Amino acid sequence: MISSQIGAAIVISLLHGLIPSHWLPLVAIGKNMHWSRQKLMRTTLFAAVAHALSTVIIGFAVAFLGKYLGEKLEWFTHIIPALILGLLGIWFIYRHYTHHHFHLHAHHKDNDIILPVLLAMFLSPCLEIEGYFFSLGVFGFQWVLLLSVVYFVLTVISMYFWVFVAVKGVAKINSHKWEHNSGMITGVVLVISGVLFLFG
Repeated sequence: MISSQIGAAIVISLLHGLIPSHWLPLVAIGKNMHWSRQKLMRTTLFAAVAHALSTVIIGFAVAFLGKYLGEKLEWFTHIIPALILGLLGIWFIYRHYTHHHFHLHAHHKDNDIILPVLLAMFLSPCLEIEGYFFSLGVFGFQWVLLLSVVYFVLTVISMYFWVFVAVKGVAKINSHKWEHNSGMITGVVLVISGVLFLFG
């Protein structure tokens, strides 16, 4: 019983990183902002940690307070991240059409771009895994802790891996065309990601 629960959680954790809304916004923003690979991967690491951490926090609450809490939080974890990504995407599209060349000043990068993305990831925990926290909670704290560690590590590795793979592909894209349309592309990707968060 317990081993099957942990096994299923491992599969979900690994597949979780494949969801485009978890890595595509990071790749698009990194390319648009001309980040080095190191900066993009560092930001990805922070985003993955924020996402996994919020899931684990809610998981502990679900394990100890019951399924009711998790169900009540579901609307919040879908609407708020969707709004953040959607509004950020609209801002990129707006900047694309109001500036001949889409560039951002260096001091805007960290505060205006990274923090909203990290916030969106933190406010969008993996609700699919919360049922396992609930079911393992009856077997004791040690199983909840094991699930937390397994989920946290695998989610961070999975998201990091897929951003790394995607960056390899993005590097082959014609840089002049990307530069000319970067604001529009990034904005559309973020809006789509917001829609996926809302309806996914």
